[in-house]
Amino acid sequence: MKTSTCPSCGAPVSFRSIASLYAVCEFCRSTLLRHGDEVENIGRMADLLEDASLIQLGSEGRYRGVHFAVIGRIQLKHASGLWNEWHILFDDGRSGWLSEASGEYVVSALVPVAEAIPAFESLAPEAAVTLAGRSFTVTDLETAHCIAGAGELPFKVESGYDVNTADLRGNDRFVTIDYSETPPLVFVGYPAKFDELALANLRPTREETGGVAIGAGGEFKVRAFNCPHCASPLTLHSPAIESVGCESCGSIIGVENENIRLLARAAQTVHEVPSLPLGSKGKLAGIAWEIIGFLKRRTTVDGIDYDWSEYLLFNAGGEGFAWLVEDQGHWNFARTLSEIPQAVRGQSEFAYQGEKYRLFNTGKAEVVYVAGEFYWRVSVGETCLAEDYVCPPTMLSREVSDREVTWSRADYLEADAVRQAFAPTLPLAKPIGVYANQPNPNGERHRRVCRQFWKFALVALVLQLAFVVVGAASTVLKHRIVFSPAQDEVTSPEFVLKSRARTLHVRHATDIDNNWLSLTTTLVDKNTGKSWLGMQEIAHYQGVDDGESWSEGDRGDDIVFKDVPPGTYYLEIDYELGSDRRTQVVDTVEVVRNAPGWSNYVLLMIFLVAFPLFTRWRNAAFETQRWSESSLAGDEGDDGEDE
Repeated sequence: MKTSTCPSCGAPVSFRSIASLYAVCEFCRSTLLRHGDEVENIGRMADLLEDASLIQLGSEGRYRGVHFAVIGRIQLKHASGLWNEWHILFDDGRSGWLSEASGEYVVSALVPVAEAIPAFESLAPEAAVTLAGRSFTVTDLETAHCIAGAGELPFKVESGYDVNTADLRGNDRFVTIDYSETPPLVFVGYPAKFDELALANLRPTREETGGVAIGAGGEFKVRAFNCPHCASPLTLHSPAIESVGCESCGSIIGVENENIRLLARAAQTVHEVPSLPLGSKGKLAGIAWEIIGFLKRRTTVDGIDYDWSEYLLFNAGGEGFAWLVEDQGHWNFARTLSEIPQAVRGQSEFAYQGEKYRLFNTGKAEVVYVAGEFYWRVSVGETCLAEDYVCPPTMLSREVSDREVTWSRADYLEADAVRQAFAPTLPLAKPIGVYANQPNPNGERHRRVCRQFWKFALVALVLQLAFVVVGAASTVLKHRIVFSPAQDEVTSPEFVLKSRARTLHVRHATDIDNNWLSLTTTLVDKNTGKSWLGMQEIAHYQGVDDGESWSEGDRGDDIVFKDVPPGTYYLEIDYELGSDRRTQVVDTVEVVRNAPGWSNYVLLMIFLVAFPLFTRWRNAAFETQRWSESSLAGDEGDDGEDE
């Protein structure tokens, strides 16, 4: 660390990083250039604007296990609001940048690139760019205005200059191309969640200061002011807010530091009453939120307007902004994605983080009503191309404008969760139909029934095989019989049953051809005279018609006698041979004791399979209803999962 004295005010100035060439005196705002051990005052730096950042010079944190300190800052402004680039110094001597914009954090560093950098004017949202052998997608193009700098900086920062920047994303990497120099500067980094950075020595939150947020320009209190058009009272909750929509007259008011001015008289002829009032507070996903803005958006399909509502949520503790979306009584909690899917516009489906997402809706989304506070210059009539991809209960949404493409992840919320979180005084609208990413209540039931089916089917199969093995089937008689047209009765040889037979199968295998045979079989106990009677018919025909052979019927058949006691038995067979062909028929009759029977097993399986078939039908019916609401209504989905 090198310590010098500000030549303007005499205050101590420290240089902790060897990469720091400039420092801004925190007392007199002079920009100081380091020459060895000397510093030169090269002018006064403009004042920073108030913003909602909790980070400040001197804040500390950890990234990938390495401690860092915040030593410098650049504040920039673009159409979507303010963003900060914090100059950070790691304990291992490396320096980098912590970017902070709308609650999203990215840790990056300057990286040399051998390839030619495409011109800013040649880029467009979703354009593919290859850097260092990796493919990236352009997500944002901005002309940013530098507000001011503070602390230690590796290069000179002057307020008031404009710089073109392009943000690119690829898998988990985040790239920013800064066109302020030639050749452009390339910064490569990774997104990080606020909690992952383990930040300390932050500015106190509004809750910690009794309603006062400490911002870059000092204290920021929740301010009340009047609409410049209708004089209705309005409030301003965060210094990150860029515009406020008046609920009374529909005007949109721009907020620039301490200046409040009328931007536009919004084309809002109907006053909308949000189901959740502005200012409502609640907790979702374990985070405390306050509703500060309300949008009504619309898309038109086949001449029919479809409206939905979006609530802007704000967390002053570092989480930034999120959205609560209501459509036909269905609710979703949405946040912007840092790692964007690799999907082509209009693609029917793609994989993301191990899940398959399918295109559900596509169309132009238009803002038709505005009320409350927003972190960008919102306007009625603002449009973008919107696409929704679903993998219930999750939906990924892509929004593409002339300068930006954003992806957000929405998770389905039951209305009861919204009621418990925000306790609205008015009843929420009842859900209508099946929503795009609404969980299928029959899906888990179907999977559970399928799992039970396979368990019972396995048990049934094991029991059936046990019957086959334990039953010890045996052949007690096998005899050749000739059925002659000249006779009508035959008797088999005797056979002995040494023990009671659970079943006795009498099987016939004949050589009958183009004829029929009627059999009346009597099983007779030789000693007692007790008998069992069975009747059957065997028929088989075949031929050739128009060069094609055909056949019908079967040459064999069997009958079953049940619960036959031990004894000596024989078969008396009365038969009638058909007159279609007056030739003898040779039959091999076989008597099998305790032959395994499969009919009960088959009936049981038919009974069991009825349950998964029913739940599958209900599951498919739900999916059919879901996809009937899609803008691609002809492409119905079936997410039933058979097991």
